[in-house]
Amino acid sequence: MILYGIGLIVAFVFLALKYIYSYWDRHGFPSLKPEIPYGNLRLLAQKKESFNLAVNNLYSQSSERLVGVYLFFRPAILVRDAHLAKRIMVNDFQYFHDRGIYCNERHDPMSANLFALPGQRWKNLRAKLTPTFTSGQLRSMLPTFLKEGKKLQQYLDNLASEKQTVNVRDIVSRYVLDVVASVFFGFEANCLQDPNDAFRVALLDLNNPDSFLNNIRSTGVFLCPALLKYTGISSLAPAMKKFTTEVISSHLHQREKGHVVRKDFIQMLTDLRQKAGTNGEETLTDAQCAANVFLFYGAGADTSTGAITFTLHELTHNPEVMEKLQQEVDEMMARHGGEITYDNISEMKYLDMCIKETLRIYPSLAVLNRECTIDYPVPDSDMVIRKGTQMIIPLLGISMNEKYFPNPELYSPERFDEATKNYDSDAYYPFGAGPRNCIGLRQGLLLTKIALVLMLSRFNFSAIIPKKIYFEPVTITLAPKGGLPMKIEKRVKN
Repeated sequence: MILYGIGLIVAFVFLALKYIYSYWDRHGFPSLKPEIPYGNLRLLAQKKESFNLAVNNLYSQSSERLVGVYLFFRPAILVRDAHLAKRIMVNDFQYFHDRGIYCNERHDPMSANLFALPGQRWKNLRAKLTPTFTSGQLRSMLPTFLKEGKKLQQYLDNLASEKQTVNVRDIVSRYVLDVVASVFFGFEANCLQDPNDAFRVALLDLNNPDSFLNNIRSTGVFLCPALLKYTGISSLAPAMKKFTTEVISSHLHQREKGHVVRKDFIQMLTDLRQKAGTNGEETLTDAQCAANVFLFYGAGADTSTGAITFTLHELTHNPEVMEKLQQEVDEMMARHGGEITYDNISEMKYLDMCIKETLRIYPSLAVLNRECTIDYPVPDSDMVIRKGTQMIIPLLGISMNEKYFPNPELYSPERFDEATKNYDSDAYYPFGAGPRNCIGLRQGLLLTKIALVLMLSRFNFSAIIPKKIYFEPVTITLAPKGGLPMKIEKRVKN
């Protein structure tokens, strides 16, 4: 009897999976053949590839504009056509205004950040936060960037004196965390000098690839929201949630009582809360503030670290590019007496091109999520994408396609020179596009540019590892396995 019951359960599960994995066949949509129970993500499940690479590797397995895939048990559409992807994010935004990732404001408020919120809730919050990222606000944050940048220079100075081999990824990540602590959390961390600083240790725990629950959380947030919804697992580890909430609540209340005034993100949130209270608008709660500060802590730190260090990595393998960039840095510094300002940084066209090329090859978040919110007739076809369908835009697959970027393996900043433009601009959107693009992109770029100017003005870097990078298999953003070691020495200027 027991065997009979087990047999029935096995048969039921098998038939249920067969039904799930016939979704695209039943809807007459071209699709990639799934494997039970992985869908099209076997290598991700086996921890052999990161989410970014696993999804982008599906790009080359079809020639269709749109192809059905299975994110484990969740049917989704991979958008292979770069122009259609941009149309979905920009022109037809009204059909795709949500990301379709996990968000539970009531039971898991830390999941309800600007990145994840749907519909009108996202729109309202975006409108409130947008003024905090204006050029005027960035100018006010510049002294903090420079202050922490000078500390980075001094730290590297000691290492360069001995021509040491250093893990630049690790060092830069600690510098970026010091900036994030000051600008977003409103306090001075010491991650650069102390790798065991609590602010850094908390983030290391968040990104710990050996944590089973962390893997479940990241999978649930981006691929299977129902996994977190029905299991009740929080999108964030309790210790991290407690750490972030307590720090933010403490600083918010200090600011509101007038004990501390600083030009940082916490002050901007404080001002927003006071303004809302005066105007009778809905006030941002402590939990909402904590959720959004955490977004810039977890995501912002990784993206800026990647942009800085991947640029340095490519420069070490393209010495002619490094020389040209250092020449631009030297000329800018000479023109302005060594002063770094918002406007001086904006003058640097070649630096801008280098970073654009880095972000093409190494987009921090190489997959963009969108959810169809209204039945969508696909242009130039008889297909209709149904409401509720998850859309996946593989940035890495698109940016390495010769059709859009000739000779895509070549690191060539000149492709972004307006005079010699050599790429399809409708296929380039490393920060997303349309109303749901990255709200902090200008801040991230400014931080990246300042760090590169400070580092390249004083030091030379040379490669000790091959150009081809292997990535950590269990990370949300692209992270090089083993870091990015390189040799550093002081520049000798004529």
